Amino acid sequence: MSISVAHAAIDQAVFSRVIDPIITHIVNPVVLLLFAIGLIVFAYGVFEMIWRGGDPTARTTGRNHMLGGLIGMLIMVSAWGIIYVISSTIKSI
Repeated sequence: MSISVAHAAIDQAVFSRVIDPIITHIVNPVVLLLFAIGLIVFAYGVFEMIWRGGDPTARTTGRNHMLGGLIGMLIMVSAWGIIYVISSTIKSI
């Protein structure tokens, strides 16, 4: 008794027509928006440290905002890179 195995073929043109608009119109704007929010949080932390630099709690809060904004921006760049690598890999199969 033999069991047949079905292999699904990925048509690159169809994949590109389906995935490229999703990445272009949904994923990229969301990643850019979240990156911009991270940048704003980072800038707010910088201004908070400069403006109220004499207050030690404000310096700590500003440093935490800067660190959070930097981590958020790093995560967004990494997410964009991972999505790009996965998409390019699937398109080249």
